[in-house]
Amino acid sequence: MKKLLFWLLTVTVVASFFVSCGNRGNVKESPEAIAERVWNLSQFRPDGFTVDVRTMEMPTEGIAVAYAATQGCHSREGLVAVVKHALEHNGYVGGWYDSVSGLYYFDSTRLFPEEQHDEALQFARDNGQLAVYVLSTGEEIRLDQQIPIAA
Repeated sequence: MKKLLFWLLTVTVVASFFVSCGNRGNVKESPEAIAERVWNLSQFRPDGFTVDVRTMEMPTEGIAVAYAATQGCHSREGLVAVVKHALEHNGYVGGWYDSVSGLYYFDSTRLFPEEQHDEALQFARDNGQLAVYVLSTGEEIRLDQQIPIAA
């Protein structure tokens, strides 16, 4: 009986955690609340992440490219603007650690299917990015090492 009660309590606690961290269904969270959740995620993903802020799910495939509009955000306060932009566009936020500056950056991100390599690189150029990130392989593709795409 004790095992059953312990098991039920454990399942209830775990289920509550996933409900509170996952999609809130019909309850619309404020950008500030979402930004807080993304900030907390960044504390557990020091090397970086890409997350769908509408569901808090992290995609495992695609080419992540940041929008120019949200470049340079590395604070908790600026993260709210990044989340607002993401909600108005593709719904993804990326976080990454820049070892050169020692800062953790947040960007509103567009996610391209991996077969749209050329389109992703062009979007990156159009948005002044130095690199894109392939989620499935963990590969950073620097634009300065790419053959230019014919216009």
